[in-house]
Amino acid sequence: MPVQPRSAEVGDAARGDQVTGPASAVSGRPTEADGGPTVSAPVTVGQTEAMLAEVAAQATARLTEVAAQTSARLAEVTAQASARLAGVAARTSAPLTQESAVPATAPTAEETVAQISAPAQEAAAQASAPPATAPPAQETAAQARAPSAIQADRSVAVEQPAARNAAEVTAGAPPSAADRKTAWRAPGLDGVRALAVLTVLAFHENLPWFRGGFLGVDVFFVLSGYLITDLLAARFARDGQVGLGTFWLRRARRLLPALALMLVTVTAAIAVFEPGQIAGLRPALLGAVTYTSNWWQAFQHQSYFTQFGPPPALQHLWSLAVEEQFYLIWPLIIAAVLVVVHGPVRRAMVAWIGAVASALVMLAIYVPGSDPSLVYYGTDTHASALMIGAALALTWPLARVAAAAAPMRRRLDVAGLVGLVILGWAVWHYSGANPAVYPFGLVLAALASGGVILAAAAPGQIGTLFAWRPLRWLGIRSYGIYLWHWPVIAITAGLAGQAAISIPARIGDAALPIALAAASWHWIEEPILRNGLRADLRYRSRQLRQAITAIRSTPAAALPLLGTVAMLTVACTAGYGILAPQTGPTLEQQIAAGAHVSAVSQTAGPSPLADQPDQWQLKAGDGPYRVSRDTPPAPPPRVPGWKVMAIGDSVMLASAPELAEALPGIYIDAKVSRSMIAGVSIIQQLAAERRLRPIVIVGLGTNGPDSDYQVQQLLAAIGPHRWLILINVFEQRSWENEVNTTLAAAARRYSNVLLVNWHAAIEHRTGLLWSDGIHPQPIGGKLYAKVVRAVVLAALRHRPRPRHPQPPPNPGYPLHASVARM
Repeated sequence: MPVQPRSAEVGDAARGDQVTGPASAVSGRPTEADGGPTVSAPVTVGQTEAMLAEVAAQATARLTEVAAQTSARLAEVTAQASARLAGVAARTSAPLTQESAVPATAPTAEETVAQISAPAQEAAAQASAPPATAPPAQETAAQARAPSAIQADRSVAVEQPAARNAAEVTAGAPPSAADRKTAWRAPGLDGVRALAVLTVLAFHENLPWFRGGFLGVDVFFVLSGYLITDLLAARFARDGQVGLGTFWLRRARRLLPALALMLVTVTAAIAVFEPGQIAGLRPALLGAVTYTSNWWQAFQHQSYFTQFGPPPALQHLWSLAVEEQFYLIWPLIIAAVLVVVHGPVRRAMVAWIGAVASALVMLAIYVPGSDPSLVYYGTDTHASALMIGAALALTWPLARVAAAAAPMRRRLDVAGLVGLVILGWAVWHYSGANPAVYPFGLVLAALASGGVILAAAAPGQIGTLFAWRPLRWLGIRSYGIYLWHWPVIAITAGLAGQAAISIPARIGDAALPIALAAASWHWIEEPILRNGLRADLRYRSRQLRQAITAIRSTPAAALPLLGTVAMLTVACTAGYGILAPQTGPTLEQQIAAGAHVSAVSQTAGPSPLADQPDQWQLKAGDGPYRVSRDTPPAPPPRVPGWKVMAIGDSVMLASAPELAEALPGIYIDAKVSRSMIAGVSIIQQLAAERRLRPIVIVGLGTNGPDSDYQVQQLLAAIGPHRWLILINVFEQRSWENEVNTTLAAAARRYSNVLLVNWHAAIEHRTGLLWSDGIHPQPIGGKLYAKVVRAVVLAALRHRPRPRHPQPPPNPGYPLHASVARM
């Protein structure tokens, strides 16, 4: 068929025929897609020019419309990019806080610009390229919405912060999207954590200037109360709820992995190195996993300030139990308070009332001179610091402190400086045996800690000081340092004995917990915080499978496998230690036997006099006494124990069976953790009841310093016609020298006071002590009874008589010069 002329091609368009479809419909030439030539109607040149003008007009209008839409969208995206870049810059410039040390997943500024501007660039490219055909209205609308949808999808990545705010740090888990918008991270709070944990570490190392270092725990309490309450209140103000489920989940993710690792490792170490402690470790493990350690230790009268035997490796977990109980109960209370009570002042009053109530309960329960374990460990009696922190959060929330103007920052700096001075004085001045601590010292330390925390949270001078990078590094890992420090000290004390107080041992006790905490943070805590527990387990399982398959070709790939084997070995060792039966005597059993002897001696009547066995006769070499070697031995003297009364602590309690055998009929009243102030009260009560015996022995000083005023109180109670025999102490504690100096001075000054120099008797026989270096083993208890009996014999030979103060006795003599020969 012949090809039609060009005029026939234009005729169809002139008649209004559709000029779309195959290319041959316009060109008039057959194509392969058409399947052959086509015949078209003739079209004139004028019609063709009109058609082209119409198409050009439509294309121009469409191009103008697309360009306008693209320009508007580009301006909108640019504004959003600027706002997000400002937020990212603020978050990136803020210092890392504790858990915010997790590597950030946020993109860089350049990546953010590229991500946000990509949709605009695509739209501009579409606008600059003239379309062959006009897109349908539906397609155009979809293209107009595309940048917005892409931006919404990428907003999660854009909003990932480089560091989390302080409230999220306390919550201990990655923040939700809504929580990522706080600009201020309060890096100074990490420094507060570091200061608190270092103070506790120094206290447990028995450094002389830190005998009140236990107050560092109260600094942690105030900080926890402040940040947890601030987090919950901020969430309620934003969402109308506190998010209990999310809060508890984040707490579990933060606390449990590191705790589980420590418990398994410490149990395995004790099973290998100190199997004698396993019996006491089993109930401690139960208290640890249930967060009831504080109550178990309180009802077991396990004193925090004095120990007998090797230190319990999990004793420090009492504070974590108090905090965890606070995390369970306080969110329920604060949720109700936020709903029912309106206004920050009224809400804060609820917390202040709780703090006062807790302090009053402690004041009502505590008996001065008695063991403070119950009031110190109790959540109800020790909640004042937590509630003070909560009250401060409701009064001065973190956002308000962060936005404080210059005058307010200066006032906060002053408050922080005053708080630091008060805390320093309290750490230096107070000891656990000081009755003023309960509750006045604890409340004073909590209020001072509150001032320090507010100043450290603000961008002022104190905040800058506490934001020092080394302090922040320690503060980020303070939870792990606290978990590991006491087990390391306890196991070292059990293994090394007296060598545990040497400088190299103390340096190791400080460095090893920090190293273990850093490893735990790097390999356990931080990955779980960043990825979640399930994702981290999947990742580690995948690594393990890859290591098994690649071990033949690449030996280095076996490292994950070796780590897994090591962890399984530690876990199996811990399990064996828990299940293995206990063998051999322990100090706890010896103390229990002594307590039974003490109780029986208080009810038994006078024993008939009998010749004492020769084993209780003091021989040359038994102690720092002058014993004749040339005189033939005389028959052992008889000692009427019914004339003797002994008041003491756990050292006397450990020696009670031997003391009762050496002095038949003796009255023994000894108790764990007893201090001199309690002994004074007991003797005054016995004097009021006319139950004092002619010789009164006092063996107190292991649990705190004695004073000359307390000795005067003892003398006033017993009167001038009775002997007062004081037993000095042997212990590696800061007050040992103070106690021994006070007692020696009293023996020189007062005519009816004699001294038992237990320190000189045991100083070169430390093998007779348990591993704590304080309490005598049964054979050491025999030496204790011998030296006490020798002084009692000397007292029975002489009646007290007024005389002038004597000069100091010769070195090594426990008595006055007139009774030195035995």
